[in-house]
Amino acid sequence: MADHLAALFATTEGGGRGAYVPGRYDLWLHGADASTDRLIHHHEAQHVILNSASAWGAALHAAAAMPGWQPLFGRLLDRCRTTHESFATYLGRDAAEAETVFGEYAPLLHALNEFVEPFEGSQRRALAVTALAQACMQTPILDQMLAAWPESLSLGVPLRIDQPDERFALLCRSPGLAATAAADASWALWEDTVFQHFAEELRRAGATVLDGNDGHLAAAAELFARVAGVVPGSRLAVDATPGADRRLIGMVLNHARLWLHGRRRPGRFITVGADVDPAEVVRVAEATSQIGGRPSLVISARLPGRLLAGYDYPDDGAAALEDRREPVVGVRSPAGDGDGGDAVWWAELPTTAEAEALVTAWDGRGDLTFCVAASCLPHPAWRSAWLPVMRSAGPLVWLIDVGVSALAGEFGRGPVHGVYLDLGRAPAGARKGVAFKVDGVAGTWVAVADELGIQLITQQVDELGADLRMTGRDWSADLPALQLVLIELLHAESYLDLRGRIDGTPA
Repeated sequence: MADHLAALFATTEGGGRGAYVPGRYDLWLHGADASTDRLIHHHEAQHVILNSASAWGAALHAAAAMPGWQPLFGRLLDRCRTTHESFATYLGRDAAEAETVFGEYAPLLHALNEFVEPFEGSQRRALAVTALAQACMQTPILDQMLAAWPESLSLGVPLRIDQPDERFALLCRSPGLAATAAADASWALWEDTVFQHFAEELRRAGATVLDGNDGHLAAAAELFARVAGVVPGSRLAVDATPGADRRLIGMVLNHARLWLHGRRRPGRFITVGADVDPAEVVRVAEATSQIGGRPSLVISARLPGRLLAGYDYPDDGAAALEDRREPVVGVRSPAGDGDGGDAVWWAELPTTAEAEALVTAWDGRGDLTFCVAASCLPHPAWRSAWLPVMRSAGPLVWLIDVGVSALAGEFGRGPVHGVYLDLGRAPAGARKGVAFKVDGVAGTWVAVADELGIQLITQQVDELGADLRMTGRDWSADLPALQLVLIELLHAESYLDLRGRIDGTPA
């Protein structure tokens, strides 16, 4: 990881792992065991959920964003590790329906199992763990950060009893607390009642406990606004509008990044016409990209910010992309980097004229498909110039690299047909895909992720209000182009995510 921040990690005996930092979590999955992959993914997702609904979580986000506040971020993280990891371990195991957890997480799970034993049923126990973590994380930290602004909090603030892990330890060792809470809670307000029991226990010990899920929102909104005044382009925000809980799945998905390789792949950037001619692009594609002995060519479109985020370019390649805003069209090919290593070369087609020349040079040599990232859609001038050329030259596949909610306008035009794609033991746990076809709209949409990611993406499409139909359509005409794009994606991308509007748009 290139981040300067510490992270909350999940690891398994099988070697898969995840890491969460505010705003993102990374997944390195092996794909050999779907249940282990699901456990890791659910674990990291729980970190997102807890931070999104608590004062201490909002404080972590603010400290991570503020220049010079890295020491404060480290202190805040160290004082909530046990709370965070216990919550993520228990709820992640519960959501993944796993029998056990691995290594250092087993004692955390054992301790919480003992604590929630008085509660009947797995659902109530999960709610009790949520209430426990919430009571620990709802501290006056935001008001204290606002009072110290613009300086970072000093050592000794907040009080020990207002630090999550101190509260967690106190509550877990309070005799009879869970049993009393379980006996008094009614089903209708069950989680709130249990939370209040835990909060009162903490208040008796001198703690300041904010109300439930929303007691921190006003202070968080004010702190985030102050951060935005210091950090141009800050995306910190408080979602207090109706339906925020329903949008939680989309928020979690937008945090996930599934690595296909251990790190960003080396990249090289050249321009067709200036650095290389179309005939050379054709020659390289014929030599390096074949399926069943038949040459294949994928012409891709990505935002320049996505290319910079996804590949490790030398200075000249990065400079060619840094000040650009419109989508970049080109052909990717793996080849030597000139220094004895390998790199993914992007041969840019700077105008539609070069693209048409390449299509003409490729004619009759093999299969041709266009793959356009959905993050390119909000560029109307580019769409008007390029999409007619692409549609006339070959099949068009849209890569879903943005939050599903951003596609409501695209998917709301007619019935949406879907099909699940089994990718087998693809690299790094990218085991599944899902494709969508909207009646009357050119092109096919595709997403690739681990099993849980595809499940949640499909659920999000269904919740758009689209007339989603997962059966009843003949996909045989679409599968060749999809296969071509999927193989190219898995071979050339460093990672897969839905952050195209975040990483692809300059702050």
